[in-house]
Amino acid sequence: MKSTYQESPFFRRWAEVVLRFRWLALLITAIVTALAVYQVAFFLKIDNSTEYFAGGTKNTALLEEFRDDFGRDDLFFVIVEGDVFTRPFLRKLSVLHDALEVFDVDVNSLGERRADRRGPPEVGGESAITEKEGEDEDWGEDEDWGEDEDWGGEGETSALVEEVTSLVNFRETIMVDGELHVRGLLDDGINTIDLADLEQKVLTNRAIVGNIVGPEGRHTVIAVRTQFMNEHDSGLVTKAMEKMVAEYDEPDFKARVSGLPTLNHYLNRLAQQDMVRLTGISGVVMALMLTFLFRRFTGVVAPLGVVWIAGIWTLSAMAWTGTPITLLSNILPAFLVCVGLGDSIHLLSIYRDARGRDLGNHEAIVHAVASTGMPMLFTTLTTMAGLLSFYFASTVAIQEMGLAGAFGVVVALLNSLVFLPIVLSFRQSDWGSSTKRTGDSIDSLLDWCTKLSSTPRRLWRTLLGGGLLLVVFAIGIAQIDVYHNPLVWLGKNSPTTIGIRTMDEHIGGTAMLNLIVEGLDGRDMKDRELLVALEDLDQRLRSYVHPEHGQIVTSTISMLDVIYETNRALHDGNSDYYALPGDSRGVSDAVLLFETKSPHQLRRLVTADLKRSHLTARVKWLDAGSYGHFSEYVERSIEETMTDVALVQPTGGVYNVLSVVRVLISDLLRSFSVALVTITLMMILLLREVRLGLLAMVPNLMPIAAIMGFMGFVGIDLDLANLLIASIVIGIAVDDTIHYLHQFQASYANNPDVEAGIANALSHAGRALVSTSTVLTLGFSVFLFARLGNLQRFGLLTGIACVIALFVDLIFTPALLRFFYRHQGKRSQ
Repeated sequence: MKSTYQESPFFRRWAEVVLRFRWLALLITAIVTALAVYQVAFFLKIDNSTEYFAGGTKNTALLEEFRDDFGRDDLFFVIVEGDVFTRPFLRKLSVLHDALEVFDVDVNSLGERRADRRGPPEVGGESAITEKEGEDEDWGEDEDWGEDEDWGGEGETSALVEEVTSLVNFRETIMVDGELHVRGLLDDGINTIDLADLEQKVLTNRAIVGNIVGPEGRHTVIAVRTQFMNEHDSGLVTKAMEKMVAEYDEPDFKARVSGLPTLNHYLNRLAQQDMVRLTGISGVVMALMLTFLFRRFTGVVAPLGVVWIAGIWTLSAMAWTGTPITLLSNILPAFLVCVGLGDSIHLLSIYRDARGRDLGNHEAIVHAVASTGMPMLFTTLTTMAGLLSFYFASTVAIQEMGLAGAFGVVVALLNSLVFLPIVLSFRQSDWGSSTKRTGDSIDSLLDWCTKLSSTPRRLWRTLLGGGLLLVVFAIGIAQIDVYHNPLVWLGKNSPTTIGIRTMDEHIGGTAMLNLIVEGLDGRDMKDRELLVALEDLDQRLRSYVHPEHGQIVTSTISMLDVIYETNRALHDGNSDYYALPGDSRGVSDAVLLFETKSPHQLRRLVTADLKRSHLTARVKWLDAGSYGHFSEYVERSIEETMTDVALVQPTGGVYNVLSVVRVLISDLLRSFSVALVTITLMMILLLREVRLGLLAMVPNLMPIAAIMGFMGFVGIDLDLANLLIASIVIGIAVDDTIHYLHQFQASYANNPDVEAGIANALSHAGRALVSTSTVLTLGFSVFLFARLGNLQRFGLLTGIACVIALFVDLIFTPALLRFFYRHQGKRSQ
């Protein structure tokens, strides 16, 4: 029986060469795969920090400048709940404080900064440590924060911990016998201190409430500042600190670790666990699906080998280039399992049909590659175009996910055309059945879909129905909101979420707003006019009320605090003098006196030349979009108070997450537009006809409109994960259209009969379309087993989109062909 499949001479020659040198090709594949496994095992990194997602923006550069000058702002917080102002509690707090000061973990990346993590992997962090040790030489001996023994020896016995701050050692500036002393709150001893006086002193101190102690006096926090390190080592520190703190946890002294490093650790850990879990589950699901489709050992092992190799090579490429796994790119292994199988299924379907016509094994493989090679190439190019469109996004993590995914689908195609034919060549007999297939439910489905437009009346009804659906989808799309909040991904019962919510509700915010302040016209941080303006800005931040969330700024820290404290101390502790001195000389004297007594404290607030300082606000954790109103207020307040005296540049965690959400819509539109134009041009090139190429894009836009409309109607917001769906779906959905129209055009070129062309397309591609769409739907449904909520929503939406894309192809593609080709050739009724 003669085949009606259109063969490509190039891919016929390709198959012949691959089979001729199969042992060499197999050896090369094995060597590259072994090297890739080694690369992944030892050099692949994971990074889900907010700084990484906001990488490449002005804000991240400013944040690094801030950390250069003033140290880490992303601290570990040990939250402790109990009767704070009692001696038993304070004794336990002191013991835990001391334990954290000497807390140490053997890590290799101490001193490593984010800029050191780009590019191919290197071992150790010596260069970063050496560079850090040489910074800020102007501070001389005073740059060692642990030098003043009165402060508990912060950092003296730990290479890891730079500073520990709590009620035990929080700064108190007082006069003793006419001399200024800067000491810790509990330096007089827990056994002798007046508890009522301590409580009154603490709860009326604006630098402590909302920063170290909650306003109710039931919660306090120990802030731990560590050395810079990479994400992996930060995770090790988090686990060790949690284990140590758990030993102090008691019913009347409830202690837990929180803070941004903890959040990043759990995001990283869940991302890694989900990647392994989803890849494994998707492999099992795909194996069952392949068993059902082909009922052959080779038909299961060979396609899974293709996608497994593609996944390993992709992760290896990421490891080699220093590209970390993120909450976006951790979908890639499972994604490649789903998408990469499509080519294998099409090739195996043609191969099985060829064996069923009694072709020999060698000729059947060559015929299958020659028949599917060209459409497989174009389906890969369109999927790759969808992924590469992410390169035009402004978020680095999205760009890198697109590049890695594009590389992965190319590798999957390469192995479909090399590894899969080689495996088939070793099996001579188990595909030889020539049993004729009888009609089944799939054939009934294909027949029903095609008949929906088989008469003029049905045709118009189908087209009008499609137009009506697009209007409904547009209404839903208009209701989509933008939302970005990693805590939602973890779930409300996650210990990390509980810790951050506890901080917000009972102590002070976890998020940071850092304002870098640099005097203009020769002014420095002793300039009273500048400080008056900074005081105005500080008061505006503290009094800010969010229209939805109320008071979100819980505390501020700046040079003002030490000047206030010193001025009060110089006036015998009179609280009326907790303010700026009345003249410039008084300000200068206060700063000089404090610098003389506690230079290491001043180091965290101002540079050595007093030219550059900061105002840092602790802010409650909100979704990124909710910071928009706050950021506008901050920028307006800066303009109204500081413009004439200082350059003030906002940065910090608040601006990191805000910078991500601000570009989500523009990134979606930009990446999708690039994908749409590129794929349209590819369709025209493949089909060699402008009209048919443009027509092919119509059914591929409907699934995207449908899924975006669905998101709007059910209230699923646009976030970093489902931002990817539009470009991914159009890259996947167009694959089915390519196979369908490729077969239609092959028939129509020889016989200009629309009905015959549609029948030929269904005969040669219909069942494969159903099979691949089922595989994709089941594959993406696996994401529902993820622990991270964003991956669950991504899988649900993409799986639904694959089902919609199948029915749109089967219903609207033949309808469009019948409409646009109705005046050419003949239509058999």
